Amino acid sequence: MPPVEIRQPLVMPATAAARPSYLARIQRRYEQGNQPIGELQNGLFCSRKSDIYWTAKGSEALLPTGVMLARFRSELQKHGYPLPGPKEAPLFQEKPDDATPSQAEQSLQVGVIVAQVLTNLCLKGNASWTGEAYLRLEWQVFAPDQRKVIFKTVSEGVFQSRQASLEGAAPPIVAEAFSVGVRNLLADPAFALALQTPYDRAAAAANASILPPSQPAAPGAGAGGAVNKPVPGLAVSIDNLPAAQPGGEMSKVIGQLRQGVVTVLTEGRSGTGFYIGQSGWLLSNQHVVGTARSVRVRLPGGRELPAEVLRVDAARDVALLKTEPPGVRPLPLRLDEPGLGEDVYALGSPLGDTFNTTLTRGILSGVRLLNGQEFLQSDVAILPGSSGGPLLDRSGQVVGITVAGLGARGMAGMNFFIPLASAVERLNLQLQQRPPKR
Repeated sequence: MPPVEIRQPLVMPATAAARPSYLARIQRRYEQGNQPIGELQNGLFCSRKSDIYWTAKGSEALLPTGVMLARFRSELQKHGYPLPGPKEAPLFQEKPDDATPSQAEQSLQVGVIVAQVLTNLCLKGNASWTGEAYLRLEWQVFAPDQRKVIFKTVSEGVFQSRQASLEGAAPPIVAEAFSVGVRNLLADPAFALALQTPYDRAAAAANASILPPSQPAAPGAGAGGAVNKPVPGLAVSIDNLPAAQPGGEMSKVIGQLRQGVVTVLTEGRSGTGFYIGQSGWLLSNQHVVGTARSVRVRLPGGRELPAEVLRVDAARDVALLKTEPPGVRPLPLRLDEPGLGEDVYALGSPLGDTFNTTLTRGILSGVRLLNGQEFLQSDVAILPGSSGGPLLDRSGQVVGITVAGLGARGMAGMNFFIPLASAVERLNLQLQQRPPKR
């Protein structure tokens, strides 16, 4: 059998904003033609041999469709991935609301092509099997609401049982190799992120990603704290105006930085945001604000302010919010990426406002391209509620935005952050620069 690395599946955090998924399509590739894929032996000493062929008729006996469906669902459930709920017949047939996606639209459909099979089996008696099997599996994740494939990958699975026998009318050896292939799929951070990537149909349809409909007014706070909305398609001018001499040791600047980090409160959940402009401009995640047009933000001292959601990019999972001027200094921003191994810090409100402005430390572990998007990877600790918070360099400048955390049993967490420059570009923000000294 070809060598296969057996990887540890990533455990989906219990409160992650992941969409349910299920195995919807199975295809088998029969490119082996007339070439055997292995040997079938039988008898007490496995002495009688015959060739095994991967054909349309024989494939269902080697790897039944029902077994693949059950194994896939079992592995997802075992590692905390959400599953679609049972279908229930409604008492009354009501006219569906076109604005509300059905469960079928919300659930992601997973397809697999069984591209290659190798197996050697020994049948002892009527239902006792030993042997080995290898599978190459090609995966796709389809989002019905987007009507497109949002993720593709390949995984392999291998299983050997040469001493202990496995019972079954069909040879369970190949099914065990399939389960290993599924677990190797779940070990891929890109798959877990694909399930966590939010998608807002209304925001995507708007293209310019302006919520609610904008009025042609200059950015900034109006009379009485009213919020003027950015004009669609135009850059939003952000009065960040960094300090004349930004930076310093984290222990010396953390007190000031905490004043600019808020808890974002929406119906039934909370997240984090942070001020980037003196006039009340904030950044957070789109999945934190959801489809809300207004939310509440709570400053570390307990003061609450209404915030309007003015611009979102659902694919990049970023949102621009606006409150009245809060009277706190916005966080300094750094658009270039930190180097590998550089110290980074996360500020957020994990598990709600009780633990607001919690500071954790790690290093930048890598820069990853996942689902066509660039992410910063770090081992800095984050928890549910940290989403939308800033990732800081050691001098206190924002370099990224917390978006997703993955945990694995017996492994350090792998956490992902949106590069700040990417968020600024996708939201079409223009940062004001401090004029040079004369």
